[in-house]
Amino acid sequence: MNFPVGTVVSKGETPYDFVSKAQELAEKSFNGYIVQAVCGHLVEEGVIFFREGEMIGCVVECLAADKTLKGNEAREYFFNEVKGMGFYHCIELTRSQVDLVMAFDEKILGDKINLKELAKLIPSAFTPKFERTSAQKSALEVYGLGDLK
Repeated sequence: MNFPVGTVVSKGETPYDFVSKAQELAEKSFNGYIVQAVCGHLVEEGVIFFREGEMIGCVVECLAADKTLKGNEAREYFFNEVKGMGFYHCIELTRSQVDLVMAFDEKILGDKINLKELAKLIPSAFTPKFERTSAQKSALEVYGLGDLK
């Protein structure tokens, strides 16, 4: 994923208290995004965008499974990642930068999320959602080293 580089305002390990983080960002009328990467069966990366403190868009990507999800479809995966083992960065942008990202790819946009309902959308534990298909080769197999598994 390729999004504007902004100022890192916080970072940490996942799992983390996303509800508290979202409430904090809402109070600050935050513009920017949270990017997180977790490792299930494969590495997943998710980004949720904020405009004036409201969550407005989401993207989740798993390169090894060749999958990219956007908008409302991606949110379930993003909220699942919050409970996985990995890390996150909270990146501040200007409002115009956020608007520009949304203008370039409107599929990222999703329905408004009520912060009071947010906790219900986050699972209690991480569940890997992406699997490598049998047709995909592992990195070792690509180089003819599949026997080293």
